[in-house]
Amino acid sequence: MDVLAILIGAIGLFLALNARKGLAALEQKLEGYAAKVQLLADEVARLRAQGQAQTAPDVPDAAREAPMEASPAPPVAPVQDTLSPAEEPTPAAEPATTPPAPISASLEERLGTRWAVWVGGLALALGGLLLVRYSIEQGVFGPGVRVVLGGLFALILVAAGEWFRRTERKLPVEAIPTAHVPSILTAAGTVTAFATVYAAHALYGFIGPAGAFVLLGIIGVATMLAAALHGPALAGLGLAGSFVVPLLVSSQSPNPWPLVVYLIAVAAAGYALARLRRWLWLAASVVAGAFLWGAAMLGQAAGDTAGGWAQALFVHVGVQLALAAAFMALEPHLSTSDDEAAPDWIASAA
Repeated sequence: MDVLAILIGAIGLFLALNARKGLAALEQKLEGYAAKVQLLADEVARLRAQGQAQTAPDVPDAAREAPMEASPAPPVAPVQDTLSPAEEPTPAAEPATTPPAPISASLEERLGTRWAVWVGGLALALGGLLLVRYSIEQGVFGPGVRVVLGGLFALILVAAGEWFRRTERKLPVEAIPTAHVPSILTAAGTVTAFATVYAAHALYGFIGPAGAFVLLGIIGVATMLAAALHGPALAGLGLAGSFVVPLLVSSQSPNPWPLVVYLIAVAAAGYALARLRRWLWLAASVVAGAFLWGAAMLGQAAGDTAGGWAQALFVHVGVQLALAAAFMALEPHLSTSDDEAAPDWIASAA
């Protein structure tokens, strides 16, 4: 079933990519036809304007050639009033300036491209998670080979996502922006990398708690930084994975200080990405994660007689407040003058 899930995911991605190419070519043709229709509409409007400009001066001339009778002639009405309803000028500029109606995505497009891409990426992620488990049940490879295969599979997915991202830059249009293949492949590779490192630590003991903590943290932060290229969904995945990492690694003698330093690094990376891409939701999520970890450290400090957790909690709160104030309250408003200043309630709440 695990191999079948991987095959189904690969087939779904292949079909979705072919559909994307066909939709991109079709959209290019439609844009060309729309440009031609626009040119014709502009030409018709120009010809109408020229015809009206040529016929309009004839009306005053006819009025001048009217015979002068003894009785005073009534005042000549303005030209626009003497024209018959059939001769009234029609607004010719409206068809030229009216933008074409956007083409809505059909049901076949949604089912055949967007959902196929998402389901294929989910199948690849599940296949990466179950790859190590499948090899354990079958007994085909040793533990070391299983971990290496999981890591290679994660690297292949991430490399494929980067390759698709670079090749998609050359396309003039993006057919399906809501089902971005590069970000899905990168997310599947990230999930596989998390699972591989965790299996190497928890199942086989190849990596100690410190090594697993560092590797998982690097993967989470790297995923957030890659979201600057691949989109907000990957940023949410990386941030969630980064905050869950300390829960995945257990130690016989837990030390609060590596946790504090790790949370500072995660928060700084999250705030930097949020300011770079102007994602307020990401900055708010960093604040929420830091607050929840502070509450967890408060529970540990309540039962710690030595006071180490209390000191670490004090440093955690102070540094996280400083980061939130710098990235959410100070830096975004440096260019705001005193006359234009207004309270920022989101930054105040953070």
